[in-house]
Amino acid sequence: MLPDFPETKRLFSRFFQTYMRRKMREVSPFGMLHTRYLHEGRTMKITRADDTKSESGMVQMSSMLEIKVDEIEGLTFEKVIEKHDALVADMAVKQAHFIRERMSAELPESQTLDGKGKKFDAQMLIDVLDKMQIEFYPDGTPHEIYGDGSMFRPERMAAIEKELDESPELKRKFDDMMVKKKEAWLAREADRKLVD
Repeated sequence: MLPDFPETKRLFSRFFQTYMRRKMREVSPFGMLHTRYLHEGRTMKITRADDTKSESGMVQMSSMLEIKVDEIEGLTFEKVIEKHDALVADMAVKQAHFIRERMSAELPESQTLDGKGKKFDAQMLIDVLDKMQIEFYPDGTPHEIYGDGSMFRPERMAAIEKELDESPELKRKFDDMMVKKKEAWLAREADRKLVD
């Protein structure tokens, strides 16, 4: 009978689970977003500020890690990490595709904006943010907003920031819109129902 090392296997399992979670956050385009875990149920309900609702079910995703029998003898820790990295990269692509697909399907018409082929500029940014529900920290600063896609490239966002700095009218529009967003957030916070 071959010896068994349950404690060693458990430690390796925990290490690789933690490693893969951290690596996924590094490589996923959505890795910087806050994560909420659902501990019960198989669906998630969303109620938006405009009272539109949506319900989405759980979806199982998987990726395969393959180790061939003839690889085992020469398998080093570095090679195992390489295999896990390939697994994480595959899963990140699948998750990103799923998230984009689900967001496109779930967004109500009231929260979408058709740019009609125009270049993404400061006015369009104001229009996009105006459609969103923005949350604020207790000190009054807005939560970070992350954009996904080629129009949110750093150089495009820097050009928009410069455009806002150079146009007092656009800057005023942006500031007025953010004041409205903060007032709406304060109203939501004041109206929030606390669970008994």
